[in-house]
This record gives sequence, structure tokens and C-alpha cells, in this order.
Amino acid sequence: MDPTLVDLLRALLLGRAVAALATLHDGRPFASMVPFAVTKTGGRLRLVVHVSGLAAHTRDMRSVPEICLMVMAPEMDDVPPQALPRVSISGQAEFIAKDDPEHAMLKAAYLGKFPEAADLFQLGDFSIVAIEPTSARFVAGFARAMTLSAESLTAAFHESPTS
Repeated sequence: MDPTLVDLLRALLLGRAVAALATLHDGRPFASMVPFAVTKTGGRLRLVVHVSGLAAHTRDMRSVPEICLMVMAPEMDDVPPQALPRVSISGQAEFIAKDDPEHAMLKAAYLGKFPEAADLFQLGDFSIVAIEPTSARFVAGFARAMTLSAESLTAAFHESPTS
């Protein structure tokens, strides 16, 4: 992938705090907003969310772990909405048990981005969910769209940035 596109993709995923999360709710599409963090360890790229058991999207992910996260650049006065950079990542949601050795690392990644969420980890109904990408649709701007495999998406995070 072109280095400027790699930088743009990274900026979206590392610079934005909230993603739209699409799940299946009783067989119908359902979208909600979730804070997310990105981890890049052991050759794997994963997105991390911390969700309440009271939320519909949490129950949905437990029933049907196939999800989609969309991250979008902020709206700008001089850019038409359809030209805004964005990425939709399809993936598998995996609930990580508190006694799983990965839990501490994923929690640290999440709190590294959202330190104000520390108190939520004391609540018993919240869970860490690691989303393993299976593919992505990256729109870098108007008429600049591409489909990325999980491997291509991961490679973008292991390449040297241009800046």
C-alpha cells in the first residue's frame, strides 16, 4: 500500500476515539457507538472495546460474533461527506476472560487510550472484547476505495510510518 495511504489508515485507527459498531440484533442490523483501542502484538492487529453486559451490542456479539466497525474522519467544511476518509473493518468478536493472560495487555491498551475509563473496570458487568479483523474496506477519499485483507491491514501497522 502507498505510504501516504498507510499513514491515513493509521491516523484514522489511532487518532479517532469512537467507532460505529454494527451487530445483528434478533436477526436485524443494529448500530451503536463504542470507544476502541488498537493493539499490535505478536504479529496480530486487534481492536479492543470494553462493553457493558447491559448493552444490546454486547448481547449481540455473544450471540453472533461477526461484527463490523466503522471509523470515519471528522466532518470538514471543505470536504463533501462522501469524500471523507473512512474504514469499515469486518471481524470476529472474542470476549476475553479476566483470568486470561491476554486480558491485562488488552486492558492496558484500552486504558492507554482511555485512562478515564479505569473505574469501569471495577464494574462486574463490563467485558473486554478483542476484535480480530477478517477484512476491511478503506476509503481514502472520493473514488479512492480499496478492499484490504486481514493480512494487508495488519501489515500496514507493521510498516515504518513515513512521518
